[in-house]
Amino acid sequence: MDLLGVDPRITVHRLSVFKEVKPISQKKRKLGEERRQAVKCEAEKLMKVGFVGEAQYTTWLANVVLVKKQNDK
Repeated sequence: MDLLGVDPRITVHRLSVFKEVKPISQKKRKLGEERRQAVKCEAEKLMKVGFVGEAQYTTWLANVVLVKKQNDK
């Protein structure tokens, strides 16, 4: 996905990992079925348009945080 007039070096996010720091994994939190489906649907949409991609971090994990929109979606 190209954003016209915006330098990709500004818009691309990379996870900074320091080799000297031991990574910590969060305890996996369970989501209800409705929330799990919402996360899956949103992730598929973002991957389909090329806005996000899959990354493999074998020792690093963060839980998904859902934020309800003002229009209750």
